[in-house]
Amino acid sequence: MVRTKRLILLSLMAALSFVSGAAEAKKPRDYFFHPQKPGTRLKLFPFFGPGFRATLENRAQLEPDMSELHTQLIGDVNPGYAEASLNADVRVFLFVFGASVGVRRDYHILKFEPDTLDASRCTPPTEPCLDHGKGELDREARWLKDLDQDWKMANWPWAEGRFRLIMPMYQFMGISTLSVRYQHRGFDNAYDWPLSTVFDDGTIAFWETFLVVRDRHVGFVGPALRVLYVPRGGEYEIDWHYGLLAGTQAGPGNHDLILLRVYTTLGTNLVEDIWRENPESDDLMGTHAFRAPIQVVFGYQMDFEL
Repeated sequence: MVRTKRLILLSLMAALSFVSGAAEAKKPRDYFFHPQKPGTRLKLFPFFGPGFRATLENRAQLEPDMSELHTQLIGDVNPGYAEASLNADVRVFLFVFGASVGVRRDYHILKFEPDTLDASRCTPPTEPCLDHGKGELDREARWLKDLDQDWKMANWPWAEGRFRLIMPMYQFMGISTLSVRYQHRGFDNAYDWPLSTVFDDGTIAFWETFLVVRDRHVGFVGPALRVLYVPRGGEYEIDWHYGLLAGTQAGPGNHDLILLRVYTTLGTNLVEDIWRENPESDDLMGTHAFRAPIQVVFGYQMDFEL
C-alpha cells in the first residue's frame, strides 16, 4: 500500500512537472512583437484576401540583444499574381536597414484600356476615353473587367530599399517602415494587388506605421497607417490608407499566429482639404470584390523551427 501511494505521488509530481514545463514553453500571445529567436524557420500563411505565403527565414545575431541579420526567401500565390523575393534586413538597436529583389508573374493584370469604339475620342478636347463605360479604372470598372475576363499577363522584376524604426514602449509597440521600390511593370494605369490601388509603372514609395497595445495573455491590437506616393498620369500623387492590425499567438504552445490587417479610405474625403492630395483615389482603392474602399488580410500562420 505504501509503495502504491508513493508511486501515485511520484506520478502526480511528474505530471505537474510536465504541465508546468509545457506552460513555460508557451509563447506569450503578443510574441509577434517580441525580439525573435535566432535560427531558421519555415512559416506558412494561408489567408483570406485571399492568398498563400511561404517564408523561409533565418535570424543570426551580430551582437546579442543589439543587432541581427534577418534574411528571408518569400513566395506568394494570390488570385492576381505569383511572386518570389529575396529579402535581407540588418537591425542595429532600434534601426533596421533592408533591401529586397523579386520577380512577379502578373497573370491577372487589370489595366485601363479604352474600348475600341471610344479609342478615336481619346485626344483632348474631345470626350474622354472609356473602358467598360468608365473613365477611370475604379472598383466598378475592375469588377466589370473581371466579369468579362478582360485581363492581361506579364512577368516583371522589382527592387526595394527600406528603413524601419522600432519604438518599444511599456505595453505598447510602434513600428514604422519607409520603403522605396522600383517596379519595371512595363504598363501604366493598372491595379496593384498588394497595395490595392491603381498607379503607373516606375518608382513608388510607401510609409507604413503600426502602434499596438500588447498583452501577453491576449495578443495585440492597434491602429495602422499607410501612405503611398505613386505615379499617376505623368505626376505623383499621395494616398492615405488607415486601418487596424490585430493578432494573437495560437496553436500548440502558441507557436502559430492569427493575424488581421484591415485598410480603408472610408471618410477621408471629409478632411481632403487638410489631409488628402487626391480625394478621387477613394474610388481607386480597395479590393473590387468588396465593392468598397477596403482591403482585408485575415489568416493563420503556421510556424516550424528547422
